[in-house]
Amino acid sequence: MSFGSELNIIMNADPSISSMADGGIFYENLPDNFDLTKTWIGYSFRKTLQTDCINNRNIYTTYSISVKIISNDTEELETLSDLMVDYLNSASGTGISEIWFLSDTHSMDLEKGIYMNSLEFQSNYIN
Repeated sequence: MSFGSELNIIMNADPSISSMADGGIFYENLPDNFDLTKTWIGYSFRKTLQTDCINNRNIYTTYSISVKIISNDTEELETLSDLMVDYLNSASGTGISEIWFLSDTHSMDLEKGIYMNSLEFQSNYIN
């Protein structure tokens, strides 16, 4: 299984997060003209580091994970952001050995009436 497949399973596994994200949880892109009255989660990842050992190459790979939460309600945005950080900090998979929180960045679009929080995580994936 790949890092992306494992991360997709993790991102969609928690029922409380899924129920709060009533618009859905999407990899890379949200749907065109997404409904601004719903709460959405979009996520992506990229490789940042490969770790080698003396006789073995690519023992594990470090990934950067970006999660963007979009909501029209600031309280819901904060609640879901905290829930996502708590959940991902304790998540692991077959190859994903750990995920840890790095930072967040809040923004808003007053014309559309939406608020966003971009969460940054890192993860080690054992190859």
